[in-house]
Amino acid sequence: MHTRTLRLSAGMLILWGEMLWGQISIGPYVQRTTPDRATVIWYTATPTSGSIRYGASSGEWLGAVEVTAGTVHAAEITGLQPDTKYFYEVSNGATVFATGPDYYFTTHPPVGSRLPFSFLAAGDLGDGSSTQKAVAARMMQERPNHKFALLLGDIVYGDGLRSEYLQDYFPVYKDLIRHFCFWPTLGNHDVDEDEGTADAYFEFFYTPTNNPCGVENYYSFDYANAHLVSMDDELLISGAALTNQLNWVKSDLADAKRRGLRWLIVMFHKPPYTNGTHEDEPLTKNNFVPVLEAAGVDLVLCGHSHVAERSFLLNNHQIVNTDLRNYPKDGVVPGTVYVVSGSGGKSGSINGPHPLLAFQQGKLAGFEIIYIHGDTLRGKFMKSDGAVIDNFTITKKGDTSSIETPSTSEPPKLFAWHYPNPFRVATSDEELRIVFEISLTLPVQAVVFDVVGRVVTRLRQGEIFPAGRHELRWNGRNADGQRVPTGLYFYQLQAGAQTQTAKVLVIP
Repeated sequence: MHTRTLRLSAGMLILWGEMLWGQISIGPYVQRTTPDRATVIWYTATPTSGSIRYGASSGEWLGAVEVTAGTVHAAEITGLQPDTKYFYEVSNGATVFATGPDYYFTTHPPVGSRLPFSFLAAGDLGDGSSTQKAVAARMMQERPNHKFALLLGDIVYGDGLRSEYLQDYFPVYKDLIRHFCFWPTLGNHDVDEDEGTADAYFEFFYTPTNNPCGVENYYSFDYANAHLVSMDDELLISGAALTNQLNWVKSDLADAKRRGLRWLIVMFHKPPYTNGTHEDEPLTKNNFVPVLEAAGVDLVLCGHSHVAERSFLLNNHQIVNTDLRNYPKDGVVPGTVYVVSGSGGKSGSINGPHPLLAFQQGKLAGFEIIYIHGDTLRGKFMKSDGAVIDNFTITKKGDTSSIETPSTSEPPKLFAWHYPNPFRVATSDEELRIVFEISLTLPVQAVVFDVVGRVVTRLRQGEIFPAGRHELRWNGRNADGQRVPTGLYFYQLQAGAQTQTAKVLVIP
C-alpha cells in the first residue's frame, strides 16, 4: 500500500493566491464515493486541526468528522444514504475555510439499480495548454448532466511531478473536483521516468484498495448496474506483479457478474488498438485483452493516443459485428468495444486507417460521454466546442430505453443513392458513385465490405463534410489497390447519427 507523504517547498505553499494562517492551499476535492460514504480532501498551508460538517443543505448539518491535525486533511464520511446529495463545510473547528452551495458530493445509487446515469472519460490532460482549459470549460458546462469522470492516464505532463499537479491540475479543475469525483488510472507521464515511481499520483488520488495486494494501482467500484475497473499498464506490468493483477481482474469481474452487475467497463492508459499518435500497445493487447474478453467486458476506455477512436465489436482481435455503430449483445455473440479518448489536453493526428476501428478522428480536443440505462449503453465523443462527432450503441437483451434528452436542434438528415449498379471492374473509367445530401456539417464514414463482413476498403474515415450534396467514388479496388473479385459487396455510409447500407454487384 502506498504511503502518502507531504513534501512542500516554500514556493508550493502558494497555489491559488496569497495564503494566510490555516487557509486552504489545495482543495477541497471529492474522492472515493460509494452508496454510503465519500472522502473529502483538503490541504492547509500550515498545520492545523481539521473538521468537516455535512448535511442535506448548506448550513443544516447532520454530522461532523474530525481529522488529525496537520497540513493534509482526508475526511471519510460514512453512514450516508444512497443516491443523495450532501453539502459540506471544512474548517479547523474555529475558522471556516470552504462552504456554500458549490461544496457538495452525491453518493452512488444502490448497487444493481437500473437508474439511468452517465459519466465522462478523458485522458492526456494536464499540459497547461489552452486546449486543456477549453476541454475543462466544456466539462464544467456538461457537469450537471453526469455523475463522475474517468481520467484515462497522463493526468499531468511530463513526469508526474508534484509541481505539475500544482500547476496544471488543481488550478484547472478546482471548480469541478470540489463536487465531482474523478476516478484515475495511471499513464506513462504520471510516472517519474528517472525514479520509476508515481508519488504525486498516489498522494493526491484516493482510490479503493480492494485487491489482495492492497495497492491502489488497480481497483474497481460499482455504480448502479455497472462495474468499473481501473488497471495498471505502467508499473505492475511484469512477473508476479502482472500475474497478481490479472488474477485479481479475473476474480473481480467474475464476482461482479455473480452479483448481477449488468455492465462491465474497464479503463487503462495504453490502447490495444489505435493508429493515432501511437500504435497498438503489445502489453495490453496480448495480456489484458484476452482476460477482459473472456470475462465478458463490454467496454474498454483508454487514452495515450491523442485522438478519438472507436472499434467495431471485437473478439480475439477480430470484428464480430460490421455495423459502424450498433452492437447487440444478446448473450450469444461475445464482443468488446474499445474507445480511445486521449485528447483532453493534447491533440494529434490520425496516422492512417486501422482495420479494427469503426471511427477515427484526429486534430481535436474533447472527451467521451457514456450513457447507461438498463440494458442500453450509448457513447459519444464531445469536442471542446460542444459538437458531437461519434455515436455508438451497445444493447443487451431486455430494456433498450432511450436515455438521452432529445436535442432541440434540427436532427441531421441523410439522403443517399448510388450508381451504376451493377458496375464493371474491368472498365478502367467506371466507378461506383455514392451521392448523399446532408443538412448539417457532419463527420462522414464510408466503408465497403464483402459478403462475409470483411472490410475491403474505407472511402472516408470521419472527415467533416459541410451541409449540402456530396459524392464519393469507389473504383472497385481494395485497400491495397488490387482489383476486387466479381460478386456481391456492401457499402455502409454514416453521417452523424444517420446510417445507410446498400448492396452493390461487381461484374466482369
